[in-house]
Amino acid sequence: MDDFEKHLDTQKCGPKPDEQQYQIYDVKLVLSWVKDPQSRDEISNAQNVAVDMVKERASELGRQDWLDDPWGLSPETQARRHRA
Repeated sequence: MDDFEKHLDTQKCGPKPDEQQYQIYDVKLVLSWVKDPQSRDEISNAQNVAVDMVKERASELGRQDWLDDPWGLSPETQARRHRA
């Protein structure tokens, strides 16, 4: 959140938008599944739900780049993962 607010300030984006305008998914909900998993599958389920929520938001916003890479990995990280 601090980085986001710093970005808004340095880029002179104007007043801070309402949370609904920038929230992609409920981070606290997904993290609760990771923090207190009831089974080994819950971490995988949390990952899948988070990615699905990013894809849904990407469709709403017309962000093809998010659909292409819902994890938000830099090109360097993507290349490293493909080499491994």
